Amino acid sequence: MQMMGGAEFADQYLDRGIAHFQQNRFREALMFFDASLQFNPRDPHALWNRATALLSMGDYERGFAEYDAAWEAFPVVGQIQDARLTRLPIWRGETGARVLVYHEHGFGDAIMAFRFLPEMKRRAELTLLAEWPLARLAGRLGVKAIDKIMPNEIAGFDFRVQLFCVMSVLKTIPSAPYIATDWRRTGGKVGIAWSGKTQDMFTQADFLQLLQLDGFELYSLQAAGPTDTSVVPMKPGCDFADVADRIAEMDHVVTVDTASIHLAGAMGHPSAHLVLPFSGDWRWWHTERWYPNVKTYRQENAKDWAGPFARLNKALTQGVNHG
Repeated sequence: MQMMGGAEFADQYLDRGIAHFQQNRFREALMFFDASLQFNPRDPHALWNRATALLSMGDYERGFAEYDAAWEAFPVVGQIQDARLTRLPIWRGETGARVLVYHEHGFGDAIMAFRFLPEMKRRAELTLLAEWPLARLAGRLGVKAIDKIMPNEIAGFDFRVQLFCVMSVLKTIPSAPYIATDWRRTGGKVGIAWSGKTQDMFTQADFLQLLQLDGFELYSLQAAGPTDTSVVPMKPGCDFADVADRIAEMDHVVTVDTASIHLAGAMGHPSAHLVLPFSGDWRWWHTERWYPNVKTYRQENAKDWAGPFARLNKALTQGVNHG
């Protein structure tokens, strides 16, 4: 019989941990990830999964520190591969410094982390490097955003920090809302987002069939689509400042896990509703810590969407909070 080596044991424990994680059994998953790391302490996948298990459990102090370490452990990290950037030391909260903040996660992650920008501004001079759809939105928080690093700009900075890693630096979670909004809600309008990069289990037709919104005007909060003529599309070339302006006009916001729900949460929309799969992203296990205004409707099992949509439809039609 062929004997297994350390790598095989590490992989087996990692697989078992992932299986438990997908069943929302985070403490058991954590034990298997720890066992995997006993055999392969530098495995970025085990480190990453351990960090997300801690975050899912609400252990943010350890979770964010380990999340950052796991992110750095991957051989190729993010979209920015520039040796000049990585030569800059990482910002750890130093005051009076010139800091380049760069964005390498999803748009929703960036909007979630925007809450930290005001505190960062009090400590340092910031420039945010972000994809263009985020630039105008960042400007609403008084932060300069650029879309590219020009060759002569790196020398003007003292430190760098990846936007999502700021959480482990500041160690507190500023409350929402943190994006000022000129509300223009007139009643009867619902903004919807039915598909995102990490949650694409619905076509628009499926989403509308499950969502009972007779008597409401439907407005898309997605740049792509819609195909259904009953839904008012976003204008071509829109950015997240445009999405924020549309959200300000909506009576209700109903989405899957997309950047739009982060934006509605950051704005403090009073009727923001999020439909979630059985095993969802770590931040939605403690939604109240991030967006107290967002109501969540999670599957009770992975095959049933009727349950969460029934609770959501009741909330929309009768004004009853989710269960």
